[in-house]
Amino acid sequence: MKMRTTILLSTLLSSLALALPVSAGGTRSFLLDSASVLGEGKLEGTAVESDGSIVRSIGTRRIDLPGIAVARSICVMPDGTTYVGTGNDGKIFVLKNGAATLFADTKQVMVTSLTTDGAGTLFAGTLPKAKIFAIDKAGKAREFATPAGAEHIWALNYDDKQKLLFAATGPEGKIFAIDKAGKADVYYDSEASHIMALARDRDGTLYAGTSDQALLLRLRGPGRAEVVYDFEGNELTAIDVRDGEVAVVANLFPHVAPSKPAVVTPSSDVASPKASTNTPAVPPVASADRLQAGKGQLFRVGRDGDAERLFTADEGSLTTVEWGEHGVIYVGTGKDGHIHRVQPDHSHALWVDVDERQVLATKLGAAHPLFVTGDGAAIYEVLAGPASKPMWTSKVLDAQVPARFGQLSFRGQGKVTLQTRSGNTEKPDATWSEWSTPLTAAGAIASPQARFLQIRANLDPQAQSVVYAIEAFYLPHNQPALVTEVSIEPPRPKPDKTGRTQPASSLYKVKWKSENPDSDNLRFRLFYKEERGSQWRPMLRETEIVTGSEQSWETDGIPDGYYRVRVEASDELDTDASLAKKSSTDSEPLLVDNHPPHLGDLHVQNAQIVGKALDGQGPISKLEYTVDGLEWKLLLPSDGIFDTAAESFALPFSRLPKGDHVVVIRAADARGNTDSAQLEVQVP
Repeated sequence: MKMRTTILLSTLLSSLALALPVSAGGTRSFLLDSASVLGEGKLEGTAVESDGSIVRSIGTRRIDLPGIAVARSICVMPDGTTYVGTGNDGKIFVLKNGAATLFADTKQVMVTSLTTDGAGTLFAGTLPKAKIFAIDKAGKAREFATPAGAEHIWALNYDDKQKLLFAATGPEGKIFAIDKAGKADVYYDSEASHIMALARDRDGTLYAGTSDQALLLRLRGPGRAEVVYDFEGNELTAIDVRDGEVAVVANLFPHVAPSKPAVVTPSSDVASPKASTNTPAVPPVASADRLQAGKGQLFRVGRDGDAERLFTADEGSLTTVEWGEHGVIYVGTGKDGHIHRVQPDHSHALWVDVDERQVLATKLGAAHPLFVTGDGAAIYEVLAGPASKPMWTSKVLDAQVPARFGQLSFRGQGKVTLQTRSGNTEKPDATWSEWSTPLTAAGAIASPQARFLQIRANLDPQAQSVVYAIEAFYLPHNQPALVTEVSIEPPRPKPDKTGRTQPASSLYKVKWKSENPDSDNLRFRLFYKEERGSQWRPMLRETEIVTGSEQSWETDGIPDGYYRVRVEASDELDTDASLAKKSSTDSEPLLVDNHPPHLGDLHVQNAQIVGKALDGQGPISKLEYTVDGLEWKLLLPSDGIFDTAAESFALPFSRLPKGDHVVVIRAADARGNTDSAQLEVQVP
């Protein structure tokens, strides 16, 4: 979802844009005008084209499979009877009159592949024990073959001319040919861990897709194959072939390092190698997360062996591929339950969107088109003609804070109506408002103020109608900026070039931190008051505008004492005065002390120099003396500790050289302010 201020409105809305304020905390909009954004919505009888438009699509009817986790495979018999293989208990259902009933039970975990010999026998490949079952018309299943060394049957394909059943297996990457007696012989032994897909062209040529190196193979006879193309990725999950052109789904899954690409030219002849010792790939039906995390690409491989990439899935791996009419290709996804329709010119549409997350098998070219899903098993029949109630519903749009909604505008063609609803929960529930009265033209959003908004577009089922873009304006409730911390750095005394400490400055530095949820341009005002006082006084003139995060405070003109500083944040620079918000935070008490201590009553008594250092705030922090301007030496107070604003001291003559001298005493307070006094003495 793109968010922008009204200065970026389309030409259609330019007059409205001029009437709306543009600021960091002002009017914003949800702009829905691209395939990626519109594709995040819910499609019901609609499709999202790659050019970023919503159009009518096909209708579907869902047939539930209660208690079944995954519908994995489909077989349509010559008479139109349809069978669906499932997991995780290896059952096969028959579809009749719009209802699915149990047909056979293999008592395995998963029926991964179904095919027929054309004479009425249904073959079912299973895992994890790689058993192949032959099932008669009455639904009686018998174990037909168990290819040696195999653990997974990934695909089955029956060759009517040779009367052989071919099985793609793992984890040794073998293709088996099985005769009518159930004898399974190795037809091709690849270097791959798994042969994932099989497809036969109309002329009888058999193609295979592998894992590990993601190779597309063309089988030339027992033990012989040629590499048609070596794809990027680590698995060819699905293939379909028509008149020498192959539609290929190549997936790259995480945590499975693809083998180093073989240096092989397209259509080069490859003899059957020994079984691979590579670590087997994780079976894709074993992990829903893996299907969703993968990256899928659709390729079209021409008769000359060149591969052309037609489509890349943004939402994860691709699971199925099937040729349609006029060069169209349909691909299913392992995330979000999508089927994409891809045109020869690379344009594409999000064609089907279902509630289940995985589309695992399709038969869209059958007399009665259908597909099946995993991560919640269901059969979907594709209805003839366009959907009766084509509708698109946006994802939930988040204004981040409660907002007041304004104009809803859209560009389209034909009859289109829009509705909205709003609420304060991320997922719509009973607390949300009802869908609003349909809008047939741009108008005010009738849904109440809330944080979240959802938009629904209804297309005309009888005539061509298109939605190109939708824009919904909203004004977020103004959020106050928060000053989270105020600190004050007092001036520090600095030594001069001779090393003597100079009096500290009276300039204090105030610093603060703030949180700005609206990203407004903020103005800060600073105030101070005595700790025991009640009146806050401005630190600066009103004409001085502070927008940074620190400010110098000149304290020379205020009495010494403890003070607090208040920093106030206001969004008035970006917000109308009637809506502006202010907030403030106070500092901890701070001692302001710009005046030095006083040295009083310096005199000689009992062979020592005695006196007292007095400070208005205290404590006295240091006493020093020097004799005749030589080095300064430390002097402790009489009680041995600097802890009060008044400290008495005594300097014995025993610490002074004999003779006439000028002795200077210097006292410093906690802020480094100093005072000194001198006395001429004669030390006997």
